[in-house]
Amino acid sequence: MKKPPLAVMSILGTCLLSTPASSASFNCNKAATWVEKTVCESPELSKLDKAMAKKYRSDLNNAANDEDSEIYKKNVIIDQKLWLNFQRNSCKDINCLIREYEEHIGEKTGSEWNDDLGSSDFPDKNAFGEFSKNFQISVYNVDGKRNNTFQDATNTLSINKVDNKPHISVIESILIFNNLHTCEIEGSIATWSQNHWVIYDNSQDKEVRLRLYPAPYKGKNQLLLRDVDYQFSSGRCGVRGYFDSIILEHQ
Repeated sequence: MKKPPLAVMSILGTCLLSTPASSASFNCNKAATWVEKTVCESPELSKLDKAMAKKYRSDLNNAANDEDSEIYKKNVIIDQKLWLNFQRNSCKDINCLIREYEEHIGEKTGSEWNDDLGSSDFPDKNAFGEFSKNFQISVYNVDGKRNNTFQDATNTLSINKVDNKPHISVIESILIFNNLHTCEIEGSIATWSQNHWVIYDNSQDKEVRLRLYPAPYKGKNQLLLRDVDYQFSSGRCGVRGYFDSIILEHQ
């Protein structure tokens, strides 16, 4: 079986190759961050970390067999980096880490995250404010001409404070998709769950969730959108909307 190159493996922040000194998927003697040390000290997290590394290697190997292997592999690597930075590494306690690992490796999906938050668990100032991203969008059949052109566009999202309720915010957003299809999130209530905001939508005969993870990324405070089971955007915007993995920068 073809193994991924070490350059690819290094994106995990710690080496995924097991050594005798490792209780997790990496060498615990070199654990530097709170997350790495906590994983090494917890048998349950160590087991989950090994399962995560196994899944990552399997996904890379599967990508090699796809006809668009380079694109597939790139997406696997990007998704792993986003999960590590915005989701796993933004946790501040063991329960949060366990839940992120379990969902990532598929042991649990779309689980409830109801927390009894203390003051130390409340979001900091970087979890509020204006977030946006400039980009180019593909537009088809402009002025009756059936060809693709590109046009400047901006995704925007604001996370607004609610007086005397530090664990609640109001979300307003306009997101733009191919052919200038827009989708708005108007006055949606979001609640804080340790390391992310979550919007619940009960309008689709079942509850669906959109998560918003604020975290430092590439030297800036940014926001990652995670559409649990890809159902929030389809219910709000139809098949042309796709929220998952959108990243916005704090303004």
